[in-house]
Amino acid sequence: MNQSLLVTKRDGSTERINLDKIHRVLDWAAEGLNNVSISQVELRSHIQFYDGIKTSDIHETIIKAAADLISREAPDYQYLAARLAIFHLRKKSLRRV
Repeated sequence: MNQSLLVTKRDGSTERINLDKIHRVLDWAAEGLNNVSISQVELRSHIQFYDGIKTSDIHETIIKAAADLISREAPDYQYLAARLAIFHLRKKSLRRV
């Protein structure tokens, strides 16, 4: 993953992508879940990142990556995707307040 990609933040400013920040959010969302691989979600989402991507698009990409991994063998990905979706909705709603 190219860490020199620029990200467009919610306020319109840009900064270099912070993969550690993405990892911390995934780590938080996966807490207490079984059979969930944060690195699998990261791998599936990182290939879809591009220069200038909006932070909201990054969030939607990792939600979809988690949802795509839901299976009978690993049903906890549904909770990971749900936690990420709720976090994303909270950020969107707080921005409008």
